[in-house]
Amino acid sequence: MKNARKVALSGVFTALCFVFLYVGSIFQTMDLSAAAIGSIIVLVAMIELGKKWALGIYVSAAILSVLLLPYKSPAAVFALFAGYYPILKAPLNRIKPIVFSYLARLSCFNIAFLALFFVFTKLLNIQEDYLNLEILIFVLGNVTFLVYDFALERIAATYFTRLKPKLFGKG
Repeated sequence: MKNARKVALSGVFTALCFVFLYVGSIFQTMDLSAAAIGSIIVLVAMIELGKKWALGIYVSAAILSVLLLPYKSPAAVFALFAGYYPILKAPLNRIKPIVFSYLARLSCFNIAFLALFFVFTKLLNIQEDYLNLEILIFVLGNVTFLVYDFALERIAATYFTRLKPKLFGKG
């Protein structure tokens, strides 16, 4: 793929990420869903354009979101975890044995989860009653992450087998 086409496609992917994050910012109940959809866009960008371009899309969308979104929660989730995780997923999947692979993935998530918790409680000053249930939130977050991780694998497989040939051809 020529560089001009890669630049144009990365602009489209960045804009799509930002639009979904913006929708998640407007409809605040969709903030996690918007960040997850943004990560799927980064996953598709990585498949189509490569790791370097996907990283540029993640950084661009994260900066735009942090600067421009009225409600910062989707931007924080995307910037601190969901945006870069699809880029890290392939190397983490190659770790053998599989138990160490899952430990590495869970470690990556938990570090990001602690960073998000800090951002929400200290920087964004969200002091809700449910934040007192840290252990339950931590356990549910890890379970949700495992579902998200599995869903990314299935989405990537479906994209390769069904969507990629229709959208971009077999090559």
